[in-house]
Amino acid sequence: MLFGLRKCKSKFLIVLFIFLPHRIPIIFAKKIYMGKIKGTIAANSLRRVEAEKKQRLIFNWILVILAMLLYYNTIFNYFSLDDNYINISNEQNVQGIKAIPEIFTTLYSDNGEQAYGYRALTRATFALEYQFTANSPYNPYISHGINLLLYILAALILFRVLNRLLREYNPWFAFLIVVLFIAHPTHTEVVASIKNRDILLHFLFAFLAIMQFIRWVDRDKMIHLIIGMFYFLLALISKETAIVEIAVFPLVLYFFTDISKKRLIAFVGISLGIIVLVFGLRMLLLPATNRVYSFMENPLVFETNFVKRIATGFYGLGFYLKLLIIPFPLLYYYGYNMIPIVGFNNVWVIFSAIVYVGLFIIAIMKLKEKKLISFIILFYLVHMSMYANFVKPVPGIVADRFVFFASLSFAMALVWLLFILFKVKPTRGIVGSGKITGLVLVVLAILIPYGYYVHYRNTQWKTLKTLYEADMIRLDNSVKANNLYASDIITRVNKELAKPVNPYKFVIKMINKAEEHFLKAVALDSSHVASINSLGVIYSRIHGNQALIREKGYIKQDRLEEAEKAHQESVDYFKKAIGYFQNALKFDPKNGSSFYNLGNTYEMQQQWDSATYYYQKEIEADGPTVVSMSRLSNMYYKSGDIQGAIQENEKLIQLFPDSYQPYINLGNYAFVANDTTAMLSHFEKAVKLGAGGEVSGFLASYYHNIGDTKNAAYYQDISTKAVKNKK
Repeated sequence: MLFGLRKCKSKFLIVLFIFLPHRIPIIFAKKIYMGKIKGTIAANSLRRVEAEKKQRLIFNWILVILAMLLYYNTIFNYFSLDDNYINISNEQNVQGIKAIPEIFTTLYSDNGEQAYGYRALTRATFALEYQFTANSPYNPYISHGINLLLYILAALILFRVLNRLLREYNPWFAFLIVVLFIAHPTHTEVVASIKNRDILLHFLFAFLAIMQFIRWVDRDKMIHLIIGMFYFLLALISKETAIVEIAVFPLVLYFFTDISKKRLIAFVGISLGIIVLVFGLRMLLLPATNRVYSFMENPLVFETNFVKRIATGFYGLGFYLKLLIIPFPLLYYYGYNMIPIVGFNNVWVIFSAIVYVGLFIIAIMKLKEKKLISFIILFYLVHMSMYANFVKPVPGIVADRFVFFASLSFAMALVWLLFILFKVKPTRGIVGSGKITGLVLVVLAILIPYGYYVHYRNTQWKTLKTLYEADMIRLDNSVKANNLYASDIITRVNKELAKPVNPYKFVIKMINKAEEHFLKAVALDSSHVASINSLGVIYSRIHGNQALIREKGYIKQDRLEEAEKAHQESVDYFKKAIGYFQNALKFDPKNGSSFYNLGNTYEMQQQWDSATYYYQKEIEADGPTVVSMSRLSNMYYKSGDIQGAIQENEKLIQLFPDSYQPYINLGNYAFVANDTTAMLSHFEKAVKLGAGGEVSGFLASYYHNIGDTKNAAYYQDISTKAVKNKK
């Protein structure tokens, strides 16, 4: 009785205790007391839920701020590597919204020689952008901003999914995983390169799908399965590599839900159905793919030794492990000869094979117990299987962007290890402030070098020039990198040489640097036709052409001795160029570019017959094009075959009815023949087809001279707009 009285605080209970039989007040008091305990527990639980909601909100804001701090400077970048797939040089994107139907019925890349990929949704986002930003001075900054927003959104979705998958874990566990994922430097290529939006969309839709599939199991509502499959479809049409998620989704459901085996099998069947539908429709409705890798892109394509292929695959997988642990240096490209073709006698291959086989064994051993480490390893292995070069070769052999998904496994494994090292139980519950503080400090210590390198690497992605120059010092053995860097230099040289005041002597150092890197590419791969051709172009269109310009200038000034010297220089330059082009044809006897360059070289030397021969060979090799047929017609004209020139332009009109070039050619012929009526007719047709510029300016001048002010004003307006757009 004393126990009952001591525990009861209410005066009402004391009264009951005195006046009622002794067992009744004790029972009643205990019931009220237990009710208070339950109420207290419920209140504490509610407070805990509210506290966790508040904590998650704070975590979300921290993630947003972290991503912004790391990547805000990408917004001020310009177009860079491979952005020609999506910027103004892409003929589909410049059409804006009206191009979307065509985008969904064509391949990702189709340049005549190669046709591959289906990333319709990604391309559609760029078309929509161009619809509203075509004439904006802030493009491509808007595109970079959208990439950053997608990255932030992907991180927030990831955090939300991890909170559900790891709901039995401390909230700090999921948060620190996403922090390390966001900050990993290998993501710079994905975020800073506008073209790599396809990876961001793939990631975003894949995790939105996971979210819905989890809800389907948790809530047992079919609508979530349907929505999840829709997100999976969006991932597939964002980037075809999303097919790998067919293995990831079942893993997630197995490890983090109580889904039955029967439902899991049915789920896999539905997922396979989606894949069959997408790729089946693609085969039926789209052109056949033709993705051919060159030796410099991936020499494994030409490797017949199966053992070496597997060994080199493990070499690449070891490279990815190193890149995740020590993400330095980051490079925009690798390819031949950065990653060697090796056998199993290579120490790095042996180490990599042992690690990967060991990881696989651990994952299988812990699979039945549904241990988190098993999921982490399997998630990593599934995504890296796409880039191992075992079954299908990948461009560049390896690439920084290929570890984007795998870096999530790395972040999860690192946080898991940190919790073990600091003896912090990752399951829910109160964590000692000292322990969690120490753990967070370690993560912050990792973030400092990560953040610095990410921020610095973003600036290197600012333009093609800054990217090539930053990485070239570490890509000395890459054939493609040397070729790309030299080609970019020549592009800038040609822009300078096109200016009214000839800056040849001021860009000679740039020309020499380009030649140095083309020669390096050829030294690494003596059969690299593109670099051999480019060396020839340097000596024909740059050095040879500049010598001709000097010769003409000296003749005008009556400096005949210097003119003769310049002429001899041009002969020597052209001879060297021809040697390069003919050497390229030894490695590729049907190389159209080599034939075209030979034709152009002979044309500059006014050797019309030789030029005609090689332009014809170029058309035989690559098929008719506007440029090659136009050049050929002009060779006929200059060699005196006027009728042949006219007929070639008439063929050109039939094959390319939207081209203005044949009308310009015919107009020029009529001008020389003093056929004013024909000249005006041809030039006016050329302007209607978009010639603009010089042609419309000529027409404006002509009509002004004959007093036709109306037509003069009309063509002058077109000319002015053309010049403005060109700038």
